[in-house]
Amino acid sequence: MKTLRNSLFRITLPLFSLIGESQALIHLSHNRNTTPPDAVLSPQSVAGTSDCAAASANATFRLSFVSYGNYTALPGQGEDDGGLAPRQLMSMSFAVANGANGVYTICAFPLGHLSGAGAGAGTGEPEPATWVDDASWQACADRRDSDGKHRFTIATGAVFNRAERFLAVNQTWFCHDDVGRLVAYTGIANGSLTMGCVDGGELGGYHVENCTAPDGTLPVTLL
Repeated sequence: MKTLRNSLFRITLPLFSLIGESQALIHLSHNRNTTPPDAVLSPQSVAGTSDCAAASANATFRLSFVSYGNYTALPGQGEDDGGLAPRQLMSMSFAVANGANGVYTICAFPLGHLSGAGAGAGTGEPEPATWVDDASWQACADRRDSDGKHRFTIATGAVFNRAERFLAVNQTWFCHDDVGRLVAYTGIANGSLTMGCVDGGELGGYHVENCTAPDGTLPVTLL
């Protein structure tokens, strides 16, 4: 069992690395707004705006570079590893900008998990790993903010329902534009995406379907 599990990890981890690289290329090729890609992808700290507290009352999340990838194994993929290579992998990624403080962050996560790899019941033969959809909340990249004396973590999460093309994003951020007063806000935004899909060719033994959605702005409800 341990050997089979290790084999599966060796197969899937490089594939997810390829998925990440392909998504990044998709982002950079869809130059659909005026924000430089390096500004969107940069992990550097971003100071709060002077009207953060006031803007938080009517905050919005600006979505860009929205991309969903569906990776289906080509015929013969996994035949030399006992069927351990998963038949399907799916991923979601996008950039989100908080209109209250101007902070960008990146969300990129699989839309499920692998299950079922191991020895077959009563046969000793390996069972193929299967892809299980998972529409649960996923953590996005954390960002850092500062009031000049202290540093804070801006935490973001997202969930995408593939069947309904429904996306929700939440975030906790801090405003420090009022002298001597630090205020934390948590907000959530959601909406249905209008996505168009194209054939992305082959990558790492898989056929790729790339789906993208136009940039858009979602109103935020404070929690």
